[in-house]
Amino acid sequence: MALYPHAGDWLERVEDAVRVVKKVNRPNVGVMFNLCHWLRVDEEQHLRRVLEAARPHLFAVSINGADHAADIRSGKGQMIRPLDEGAFDLFGLLKTLRGLGYRGLVGLQCYGLGGDARDHLERSMAAWRRLQQRLAETE
Repeated sequence: MALYPHAGDWLERVEDAVRVVKKVNRPNVGVMFNLCHWLRVDEEQHLRRVLEAARPHLFAVSINGADHAADIRSGKGQMIRPLDEGAFDLFGLLKTLRGLGYRGLVGLQCYGLGGDARDHLERSMAAWRRLQQRLAETE
């Protein structure tokens, strides 16, 4: 079971989930890093610190295209966009995860996206392939 931080909930921050996971101390309980909810409650410069703390307990990651955290919190940005949209540095996030040794599941968050689902998925899959290619080129 992965604890899934959710903005506005009692388990709002990744740090909250890590604290609970440590208290539970069971091998089948871990943390899920959800990009859009993290952007809603934290500062981008904290990303590495948050992922380092979560890494020993990280079961899964969900990503999506997104604007910068400050823009999201001010109401000027969107926290869930197709993977090929938004100003947030997805490559940097994936590179950080890779550098921390994370090789687990990465899911695509599409909640609330309007428009044609097939179009979003095709574009997001193409963006994922480009991100993976860039990662491979940096190794």
